[in-house]
Amino acid sequence: MLLSLRKIWFLPATLVLIVFVCGAAGVLAVKRELAKHRTDLLEARARWSGRPFDAYLMRLRDRGCRMEVEVRSERVIKTRYAARPCEQPPVAVRDLFDLVGRHGTVRRTCVSRGCACDDVLSVRAEYHPTLGYPQTLEITLTPTPNWRHADFWRAVWITRSFDTCNDLPVGSRVLLVTSLTPLP
Repeated sequence: MLLSLRKIWFLPATLVLIVFVCGAAGVLAVKRELAKHRTDLLEARARWSGRPFDAYLMRLRDRGCRMEVEVRSERVIKTRYAARPCEQPPVAVRDLFDLVGRHGTVRRTCVSRGCACDDVLSVRAEYHPTLGYPQTLEITLTPTPNWRHADFWRAVWITRSFDTCNDLPVGSRVLLVTSLTPLP
């Protein structure tokens, strides 16, 4: 009888241990990804800071809209649009770095069911190999549960589900720096 009681407790204890180990591995993987994101950003900023010019002409493409931005001392001086004004405001490289730095932050609060969900910003960047500026930015807004707000728990109670934000659309776009040319 004593042996079978040990077997009965062994299975739940093993399952709890497996769940704990898997959860810890997931947390470590996310932390590693965030650390790599920050390291890549810092290295790219350092390369950009070492550039030999202060003025540049940058061409951007966003959702089919094309613009040309003239920048001096990281301030936008002039903007030209290929056809129509873009949804994306004119930016300097510094602004692109700032956008990459906001990866993982809440962009908009209270996007659904009162304040049950927030939009979390994800930014994946590819950098120019020598100058370091972001060449491609994949920007995504993902509805995420707002655990800290009573509206989330109210929605969980009503729907009997923790998936209160899964029915909301994920928004994404790609911002491309098609060229960057130093100016005198």
